[in-house]
Amino acid sequence: MSARLLVDIGNTRLKWAWSGDDAEANPPAGTLPTPWRHTGAATHAVPAAPDELAALAGTWRGLAGGATPSVWVTNVAGDAIGATLEATLADAFGAPPPLHRVRTTAADGDLVNGYREPTQLGVDRWVGCIGAHRWLPGETLLIVTAGTATTLDIVTAGAGGARFEGGLILPGLALMLGALARNTAQLPALDVRDTAAIAGRALGADNTRDAIAAGCLAAQAGAVERAWRALGERGPVRCLLSGGARHALAGALAVPFEMHDNLVLLGLHAMATRA
Repeated sequence: MSARLLVDIGNTRLKWAWSGDDAEANPPAGTLPTPWRHTGAATHAVPAAPDELAALAGTWRGLAGGATPSVWVTNVAGDAIGATLEATLADAFGAPPPLHRVRTTAADGDLVNGYREPTQLGVDRWVGCIGAHRWLPGETLLIVTAGTATTLDIVTAGAGGARFEGGLILPGLALMLGALARNTAQLPALDVRDTAAIAGRALGADNTRDAIAAGCLAAQAGAVERAWRALGERGPVRCLLSGGARHALAGALAVPFEMHDNLVLLGLHAMATRA
């Protein structure tokens, strides 16, 4: 089996992982693995992005050692970044490698897509559910991805198989913070890192910066906790937390959760290993 390059193109960053024979995972039952030894990310939504993306070619070329991997990609950021990725891959490997552009489907194995129009479900959300369900079959899952947007996705499992039940989409933490700064006259601009000091504190911040940080964190955590409680009324549920802002959100949550680096890459790995 050749190596695999797994690529998750989000709205702001391209995340990747390199998986090969020496990184195959056999974790204990009921746990989420990270079945790769090399991983990284590059921002593509800023003027400096071409330099970051160009640097990936050298990184991937070094990992390949003259071989050509198969490449599995999810892309929610559009055709332009997709074309840039293809050019980067050709630069890295001398010729376009075998490329699998993953799309949302009505089902994957025993996991049924319950969206009214299945193809309208974002491919990153779908593949993240595939990754979580692959390693946690038979469990009800609340999958929280804290990225440019924060998404909450529900997977249920029963005797008849598993089902993606739908979910919620809300502005991500950085979007919330940015919207306040852009659309008010006197509120300061904060970024996600500015929320670290306030996470877990009680309500009642005594200054404007902390009040903004606490308010945006409370909105994010409140959505997760409300969904978790509603699902918990049906039976046991596991909350999984992923995405670039996961550490900031983790400090504000008052429900049990497990973190994973990237469930989309885990889903791509599951699809690639059975192809």
